[in-house]
Amino acid sequence: MVKAYFADIRQQLLTEIDNAQEKIVVAVYWFTNKTLFQRLIDKVEAGLNVELLIHNDYINNREAGLPFQEFIAKGGEFYFSSTLNPMHNKFCVIDNKVLINGSYNWTYYAEDRNRENILLIKEEQETIDAFSIEFERLKSLTEKVETIRALTKFEVDEFNLLRARDYLANDIVFQAKATGNKDIIESAFQLAPENIEVQKTAFDLNLTKRYKLKHSIGSSVKDDGYLIIVPKDSFIPISLSAIVITTVDNQVSSGATIHYGENPKASLNQALVKMVVNKIPPKPAGEAKLKYHFTIDIYGNLKMHKFSLDTGLGQIINKKITELLEEEKE
Repeated sequence: MVKAYFADIRQQLLTEIDNAQEKIVVAVYWFTNKTLFQRLIDKVEAGLNVELLIHNDYINNREAGLPFQEFIAKGGEFYFSSTLNPMHNKFCVIDNKVLINGSYNWTYYAEDRNRENILLIKEEQETIDAFSIEFERLKSLTEKVETIRALTKFEVDEFNLLRARDYLANDIVFQAKATGNKDIIESAFQLAPENIEVQKTAFDLNLTKRYKLKHSIGSSVKDDGYLIIVPKDSFIPISLSAIVITTVDNQVSSGATIHYGENPKASLNQALVKMVVNKIPPKPAGEAKLKYHFTIDIYGNLKMHKFSLDTGLGQIINKKITELLEEEKE
């Protein structure tokens, strides 16, 4: 039995979830609807095995979003897909007997504004089994999440994958793979120069040269310590982050030197630049957090961003580091 729905989709989902007896698996790109979420929580509390896979971006993962940590705490299994392996499905399998699949994200926007659809599928075991197997494959591309750090509004663009410019750039990369025409890769990079994930995809598909870091890059920390942010031998392009905390009460400024080298004492490594973040909200030591976000693009441009997770204020420094790179020959 296959039945199509183009309206009142949330109610159809709620009805089928209510009828679940043993297991529910959900894979949706965006999930903001509290009613649907609470129904999953109810099923977890009733002893059902409930597994949820969504994408890790600001729409899903924010302080004002759904309390997915509660879902985990109550016994639900939770997974995030990443920008490197984005999961863009919208399906749900219930008791391995019911499949709901279509265009519908589990959001208010999908219910009240978008023109969406789902197919409710029963008694088609081969098709239902295929989706159950696919869910397990999607899980294998990520890791089970135990503790969630909510993204701040200052990290929106870092985790924002579905922008038209970026989508087209990714499409060009996969066109290059499909056709064997590496000459078009450069146009993808020029179309989305700030999107390191486009370059990563091209690298992973062996469409670019392979360069790696000769030295680690990191920041000085308290007592001449050295926090490595991008390790030695990392292949570029790369994007990595680290979070640090204030070390004294009411600290309103954070200064550090960015170095390259391997010595655990920062001062014994080679200095690159100094970074300073001001106007940190005064809090007890350890409560104010700052984030480093470093990217090195395919051309050897290092972008260093350090900012307060409370205010978004910070500093961005760009530096060419081609001398710190070496090409790996095939």
